[in-house]
Amino acid sequence: METTAAIETLALERLNVSAERLRAATTFEEAGIDSLAAIDLVFAIEAHFGILIEADDLLGVHSLGDLIAVVDARVNGGAPA
Repeated sequence: METTAAIETLALERLNVSAERLRAATTFEEAGIDSLAAIDLVFAIEAHFGILIEADDLLGVHSLGDLIAVVDARVNGGAPA
């Protein structure tokens, strides 16, 4: 859960959207987040957690919940499913 809270905080700081618009199941598109903003968030997450998120890991990421799952896997030493 610590990973989720950190990512939600980073997302709110970086993406300039309200918490109401940015829920785990909401797609980035539905929240009005463009690809450049999403990549900026990924860079911030990598720096925060000291991890590298591969481009292939992001292919199935369409929502904050998807991104949290990828980061959880990386933080816990595995590859995303």
